[in-house]
Amino acid sequence: MTKENLSIFHFAIIFILILEIRIQLSEESEVLVDRSKTGLTHVPKDLSLETTILDLSQNSISELQTSDILSLSKLRVFIISHNRIQYLDVSVFKFNQELEYLDLSHNKLEKISCHPMLNLKHLDLSFNAFDALPICQEFGSMFQLEFLGLSATQLQKSSVLPIAHLHIGKVLLVLGDSYGEREDPESLQDLNTQSLHIVYPPGKEFHFMLDVSVSTAVNLELSNIRCVLDANGCHHFQNVLLKLQKNSKLSNLTLNNIETTWNSFITTLQFVWHTSIEYFSISSVKLQGQLDFRDFDYSDTSLKALSLHQVVSEVFSFPQSYIYKIFSNMNIQYLTVSATHMVHMVCPSQISPFLYLDFSNNALTDMVFKNCANLANLNTLSLQMNQLKELVNVIHMTKEMQSLQQLDVSQNTLRYDENEGSCTWTGSLLSLNLSSN
Repeated sequence: MTKENLSIFHFAIIFILILEIRIQLSEESEVLVDRSKTGLTHVPKDLSLETTILDLSQNSISELQTSDILSLSKLRVFIISHNRIQYLDVSVFKFNQELEYLDLSHNKLEKISCHPMLNLKHLDLSFNAFDALPICQEFGSMFQLEFLGLSATQLQKSSVLPIAHLHIGKVLLVLGDSYGEREDPESLQDLNTQSLHIVYPPGKEFHFMLDVSVSTAVNLELSNIRCVLDANGCHHFQNVLLKLQKNSKLSNLTLNNIETTWNSFITTLQFVWHTSIEYFSISSVKLQGQLDFRDFDYSDTSLKALSLHQVVSEVFSFPQSYIYKIFSNMNIQYLTVSATHMVHMVCPSQISPFLYLDFSNNALTDMVFKNCANLANLNTLSLQMNQLKELVNVIHMTKEMQSLQQLDVSQNTLRYDENEGSCTWTGSLLSLNLSSN
C-alpha cells in the first residue's frame, strides 16, 4: 500500500471515529486539540483538561510519560503517529479510562510493556520496529477492540494465542524488511478477525509461505507483491492463493502494489475465479513480459465484481485484443477497469451478464462497442475521462444497450454536429452526464 493510500486510510478511520464520538457526546462539550506538524519534541504541558481528541502526529516526540497525559481524564482519541517513540509503557494511560482510540503507528517502537486497557476500540502499532508481534497477555481483556494494527519481522503461532478468543473487526499486519528469513506458515491460524490486511516487505521478491487463509476472515487484503524473477511463474504467491480455498467464508480479496508478469497476472485471475471470492479488487499493478495464449476457464465461479485500477504495462509484445477478449467475456455482473491506458474493448462473444461497466480514465475512442448487441443487460456505463470525440458515435453505440439507465461520458472532448441528424438516445436511459466536454 502506498504512503498516500495509507494516509487516506488512516484519515478515513479517524474521521469515522470522530463522527461517532460527536454523536455520543451530543450532550457534552467536546474539545479537539490539533498540534500535529508543529515540531514538538515533548507532549505539551498547556493542554486543556477538557480535551477529548488530541492529535500530536508528525512531530519529533521520543517518549511518553504518565505525567504528560495524567490530567486528561476525558481523553478518548489520542493520535501520536509519525513520531520517534522507541519504547512505551502502556501503563502511562492508566488514568485515561475513557481512551478508545490510540494511534502509535509510524514510530520506532521496538518494545512495549503492557497494562490492561479495557475500553480500547482502536489500537494501531503498525509500521514500527518490533521483532516479534507486540501482543501481550493484557490484550486478551480488550473485548471492545475493533481494529488492531501490528508490525513484526518474525511471526510465531504462540504470539497470537493471547487474543485468539477476541472477535476483532479488522487486523492490519505490517511485516518488516527482514521478514521471511524464518517463517512459521501457520502463525496466523488462531487469529479471529473479519478483515485481515497484510503488508509484505516492499521491493522483495515474493518467496513467503505464510498461510493467510484465516478461517474467520471475510475480507483479505494483501499489499506489496513482487514476483518477476520466479522461473516457475510466481509459484509461492499462487500457493498462497490456493490455500484460500480452505476458507469458504472469504468473499472479498484486495491486492495492492503488484509487480509481476502478464502470465502470472492472468494465472492469478484464474485462481481467484474458482474460489469463494465474490469481490476482487486489484490496484497499482506493473506488468511485464510475454503472455502465452491459452483459454480462460470461466466456469464454476462465485465472482460478482472485478475492479482493476492503475495497471501499467511496460511493453505489449502480444496482440492486446487477446486481453480485451478475456475481460469482455467474463461472466460477472460488475467490471471496473480504470486508469489503465486501455485503448479499446471488444464486444462480448455472447449475451453478457454485465450490469455495470466502469472504464473511466482510459484512452477509449468512439469506436468502443461499435455495433455491439451483446450488452443487452447493461444498466450502468461510465466512459468518463477518455478520448471520445463524436457524440453521434456514442449515441449509436448505446442504442444497442436496451437496459442502459446510467451513462457517464463527462470529461471527454465530445462535439455534436446538428447536420448529423437528431439526437435520439436509447429509450431506457434515465441519467446522462455530458459535462466538461
